[in-house]
Amino acid sequence: MIEARDFHVFSKDEQHYLFLAQPVAIFKIDASTADVLARKESGAALEDVEQEQRWQKVQDFIAGYCAKSPAAKVMRRPEDITDKVMGIYLFVSQECNLKCSYCYGDEGEYGKRGRMGEQTMEQAMEAFFSRGQGNHFLIFFGGEPLMNFPLMKKTAALAESYRESGKGDIGFGIVTNGTFCNPEIKEFFDNHIVDATFSLDGPGDLNDSQRVSKDSRSVFHTAQDNIRTLTAGNRFNWAFRSIVTSAGHDRVAEIYDTLEQFGPGGIGIVNVDVPKDSPLHLDDEQYRKFVAQITDINRKGLRSFIEGEQAVAFEYPFYVLFHFVSRSHALYHCNAGTNLLAVTAEGDVYPCHRFVGEEAFRMGNVDDPELRSSDRFQNIRQQFVDATVDNRPGCRDCWARYLCGGACAKYSYAEHGDMRQPVERHCYYMKTVIENILPDIVSVISDPQARSRLSTRLQRAISNRHGSHSLDAAQPA
Repeated sequence: MIEARDFHVFSKDEQHYLFLAQPVAIFKIDASTADVLARKESGAALEDVEQEQRWQKVQDFIAGYCAKSPAAKVMRRPEDITDKVMGIYLFVSQECNLKCSYCYGDEGEYGKRGRMGEQTMEQAMEAFFSRGQGNHFLIFFGGEPLMNFPLMKKTAALAESYRESGKGDIGFGIVTNGTFCNPEIKEFFDNHIVDATFSLDGPGDLNDSQRVSKDSRSVFHTAQDNIRTLTAGNRFNWAFRSIVTSAGHDRVAEIYDTLEQFGPGGIGIVNVDVPKDSPLHLDDEQYRKFVAQITDINRKGLRSFIEGEQAVAFEYPFYVLFHFVSRSHALYHCNAGTNLLAVTAEGDVYPCHRFVGEEAFRMGNVDDPELRSSDRFQNIRQQFVDATVDNRPGCRDCWARYLCGGACAKYSYAEHGDMRQPVERHCYYMKTVIENILPDIVSVISDPQARSRLSTRLQRAISNRHGSHSLDAAQPA
């Protein structure tokens, strides 16, 4: 008998759907069947013999479907995780020229203002990228990383020597506020950057009320001009990261429309991460409005993804789309703490950029030649290896677990003091988006041409982010 955690019934636009978690499939069902399934999912008793018979027919159908369908692929199991560090966030500058109202990094300083030195950079590269393990990526991070542009150039030069000697092939990304640009920086982006994320919060008035320059300039207008210059020619993949506070909770569509005008880059829109007593925090009503708008944006993003030249929109829903179409399971939210790490300006190592400053998660320092074999490094790393959705309380019994992968470990730790616990708002967000976007995907893949375009574009986009994955056809309702 199918367990309640392995199916989910929901309705959208007066149509009822059955979602199966294990083979990753969705089916249209009638109202009577939906009522029976909703009762079984909630643990309520069936009312009569007719409902019992209907439930038995549903079980027979599911058993037959699962028997003839290939099992879902697990994208990344604990036993698949090697000791290879695929990527690092390199905090080349813990200084910033902005004072953003919501910055979790204490205006980019993370409690310790300073810029990374050449020796620390070299030690980080040696620690993680010198074992001849092929491709790696490095994200220039801060603060504002371009405040230490000389070190970025030295990092690129060292990476070239690694490539020539066979130590490692390193691609570069950057997260920047977009306020720095000159011909030399433009050339660096064109020649070295593979992926760039620009922090911009939408329309000028909203952006400049949250992302404030220390020299009183309009951040929006400066960044707008620079981003257009830097992205001209489409020499690299790029995206926006936009933070929604209470001030913009009802302006999500406007934020999206503003960023979409820059061209075919990605758009990630997320709610602010601040304490509940902060005036920037979204209360429950504001958060529901935010999610409703995000849902509409993601539906629009699905169309843009299929029709445009480059993926637009999403955030978490992009991965929901990938796991559904490829019929795969996500056991992790991300690869932080295992194959992705962060190195601060002083050389301290953390599971990711969000954990910087949390002493309990400081894994060591790159000046230690025995860093990666140390008990502290290995013990913290193992916590992340073990934190699959099947091992996370509150996740293991959720129907959405394999499309979600669980909440961000740092968000969970901040809210519960335990990185394995689910975050209620994240659960609400994911379930709401899944219930709204899956029927749209069903509609898309019922058209063979649209289905082919979706598979092709999704393969290309995922390959750019994670290497090559083959995609199976999704099961239409």
